[in-house]
Amino acid sequence: MRFVLSSSNTFCISLDHRWSRMSTRLNGLGIDCERWTASTPDMVVDRFAGYLNDGQKACGQSHVNIWRTIIERQLEYAMILEDDAMFVEDWREKLELLSLVDDPEWDAVFLNASEPIVPEDKWTVVRDQYLTGAYIISLRGAQCLLNWYANEFASSDWMTSRLQTREHSYSYFPWLVIQEGFESTIGSGVEADHAKVVRCLGENRINNYI
Repeated sequence: MRFVLSSSNTFCISLDHRWSRMSTRLNGLGIDCERWTASTPDMVVDRFAGYLNDGQKACGQSHVNIWRTIIERQLEYAMILEDDAMFVEDWREKLELLSLVDDPEWDAVFLNASEPIVPEDKWTVVRDQYLTGAYIISLRGAQCLLNWYANEFASSDWMTSRLQTREHSYSYFPWLVIQEGFESTIGSGVEADHAKVVRCLGENRINNYI
């Protein structure tokens, strides 16, 4: 797997008040993307599981809308970012290591995940990894998710974790991306999640993310 990323296949989901900060970060990293206006609760048009709060539904709607765009534009793959993604300095070099992986049926590549991955420093098939702060999804993977959840969508991280059951999804540790962990609108324990990231990576590694 080798990826050529540009504004034609890279999307950053962002609320208006967060875009300036994220845009500056992306420019500094040399990442060209299409800014994707984040859905808000009043913009949710699909049916979502009733146990989700309004913020989770809105977040899920943003991801679903991009999956549909991937299908409509027939993109071979796309990178999807949320507007609190922080990249490790050598993320491009680590992503390039995927060229050593031969999997024509790959579904998704997760640049951030919810748990450490063993072995370290190696792209590994993953299951039951959550977080959708930064991932690359194939046309095949997007179509699969839209088919599976056509009647009722769940949260974006739950749906992508189920995609991993096909055993064609990959991630890497130390993660290529972590999330800042503040100003969340989904109300799902983001502060605790960020504290966990600090514990898993340690202060020295955390300093390598920008």
